[in-house]
Amino acid sequence: MQKAVNDQFNKMNAPARGVLLVVGACMVTACLACSIITFASMVFIDTTKCGAVSRALPVLWITIAVVFLASVVVVGVKARKIIPGVAGRRAIVAVYGVVMLASFVVIAFGLLVAFNC
Repeated sequence: MQKAVNDQFNKMNAPARGVLLVVGACMVTACLACSIITFASMVFIDTTKCGAVSRALPVLWITIAVVFLASVVVVGVKARKIIPGVAGRRAIVAVYGVVMLASFVVIAFGLLVAFNC
């Protein structure tokens, strides 16, 4: 079964594999960020006290930013393996980086609104 999936993936052209890489990595990274936010807000952040929230938000933002940057590096490494051209690799990493930056802005703003004191 796994061999059949690998054979189908290897038969795809490079742009299609790049799109699959970006979409899959975006989904995994977004789920991981949501899990971090959920876990941190349930365990570490006392949402009834504004002082605790104001101290916790920068730590949460930095943690999510590190996760997003690490995912960009992982996409860059994976793109190196599956896309033969340098321009294609750079395009995939650039598109993914822009998507992650936009996602980070939305998440940061959402956290500000969610934990409004």
